[in-house]
Amino acid sequence: MKINETIAWYANRLRVMKPKEVFSRVHERWRQLTQTGFLNQLESFDPGPAAPKIPRLPDELTAPAELRAQLVEDAKKLQGGKWQLFGWRVVDVGAPPCWHRDPACGVVIDPDIPAYRLNHRRLPDGADARSIWEINRWAEMTRLAMHGWLNHDLAAIRQAQLWLEDWCDRNPPGMGINWTSPLEVALRLINFMWFDALVSASLTAESEIICDAQAVLVKRIVPVHAAWVWRYRSTGSSANNHLLGELSALTVAVSRWPKLEEIACSADAAWDWLGAEVLHQFAEDGGSHEQALHYHAFAFDLAWQAVRAVGCRAGDVYDRLVKAADFLQLLAQGKEPWDFGDNDDAQVVPVTQNRAEAPAEWLAWLRGENNSLRFWLGVSPSLPPASSCRLFPKSGIAVVRTNDWMARLDASPLGFGVLAAHGHADALHVSVWDGDEALLIDPGTGGYYGFTALRSELAAWEAHNGPLPVDGYQTPKRLGPFLWTRHHAVPTLAMDGDEMKAQFEHEGCSFQRTVKVQAAGVEICDVETHGKAFEVHLTFHPQCRLKSHVPGNDSMIRVSRGERSWALQVKESGVCVAIQERRVSPAYGKIETAPVLVLTGMQGSLSFTLQREA
Repeated sequence: MKINETIAWYANRLRVMKPKEVFSRVHERWRQLTQTGFLNQLESFDPGPAAPKIPRLPDELTAPAELRAQLVEDAKKLQGGKWQLFGWRVVDVGAPPCWHRDPACGVVIDPDIPAYRLNHRRLPDGADARSIWEINRWAEMTRLAMHGWLNHDLAAIRQAQLWLEDWCDRNPPGMGINWTSPLEVALRLINFMWFDALVSASLTAESEIICDAQAVLVKRIVPVHAAWVWRYRSTGSSANNHLLGELSALTVAVSRWPKLEEIACSADAAWDWLGAEVLHQFAEDGGSHEQALHYHAFAFDLAWQAVRAVGCRAGDVYDRLVKAADFLQLLAQGKEPWDFGDNDDAQVVPVTQNRAEAPAEWLAWLRGENNSLRFWLGVSPSLPPASSCRLFPKSGIAVVRTNDWMARLDASPLGFGVLAAHGHADALHVSVWDGDEALLIDPGTGGYYGFTALRSELAAWEAHNGPLPVDGYQTPKRLGPFLWTRHHAVPTLAMDGDEMKAQFEHEGCSFQRTVKVQAAGVEICDVETHGKAFEVHLTFHPQCRLKSHVPGNDSMIRVSRGERSWALQVKESGVCVAIQERRVSPAYGKIETAPVLVLTGMQGSLSFTLQREA
């Protein structure tokens, strides 16, 4: 950001803070000034013996053969320094990894800068903090331990230990990019809890070196990570899924090492606070107030780690998480997700068999299938039978599934709280799938701090499949990657059978959108009630091809993808049709080009159908 943009960001960030949060920020400065003394007190702390059943490891004899085989393959790649980030980007991180290098652009961030003096929002030469953090969450070390336990490979476990020792040597507490976010510390703590349990389960009479090394790692890692999360936990308007993650880490860590409550909080206190956040961040109908489907899944995953640690199977918190799971299994599409809102492809613990197919595996687990997640996490929560039509009125989302069609209509608020950090300008957006193939898509996220222009582009009104005035909307305004101002009003949403209806009033325009899904296809009708001209931008999957002006029918556009094709028929006459292109992002940091159909109606109404061709 330029200097004037930086000042504007801080001014607006301060404006949305409540007095309690301002005080908390001042207190944070005091914590920074007293950090040396805080860390010195932890040097000799011993977390004590670990509770053996947290986390609950499965019976290794029940591990699916295909999971064992996948772990062998993954371990070879990981030990060779070839890691797969975000489910798609294969990079050479080194062995041991270079912990401070953005693997996407090669920029190395100085590890000797105190974390509180390092602005992770503005790293040099286009480096992205999220990309660096991805290799520092220790999921790969957990993966090596999973392999070592199930396939009896102590050498792989020892390799992971050596890398963790290297990490500790090169990332002293409070120094560098990897101590700038308490959520990152929390994710490392959760993974190390699993790592420690897996190592303990793998020990034999001949593994004295591994046993001794693990005892040292526990003392080096666990106390400072737990105390750091407790001391620097997220507060105020920043307390979204970050706080969920931090409280989940404290719950599971103190449950495994009860003595940690002397330097953090008790497991019961962490669970009670976490429960309050679950009820605060997930709506009564199960949707996430963040208005980002991937972060919905991420927050559920974090909370479920704590549920397994405390053994919760009843009460308001558990019931809300069951509703959250039901929301996810109804609104997500596993094969080609294209989720609404932000998506940074985060995972908590690497429990899926194949990271690239994580969304599909999570949905299979939620639907009761026996897969890798069931092996690691046990039986999924019991969900009500899936229905073909569902309205989630508190969350502002509706979905219809029939005859292999799936249509999802968004009539939600901008996002969670005053920041709406992970929301997009997507009111009245519609996404459509035919079977497993996505047709009309959400454009994705692109990236965060290292992709600011792309991020703004993909979160904008024009990138979504909703009606817009011909001159566009001027609000809401994005001031920084995670700060929106001048939020739009909340649309209204209703459902009548297989017909979804939404209305949106904004900047003098009044739009009504009706989406009807039948066996023949999907019909979308838009009306501007004042009769004003408007546009509809329809972004298709990157593999789709559009051809307009079909002979004999100027109002029909043929959509083809592979060997399949669909007809998009515009009902009104005099509609201007244009085919353009737009950047989209199917995964974090991945950019593709997709075709966009722009329809302009001058009479205040515009409707079209999308149907399969023989």
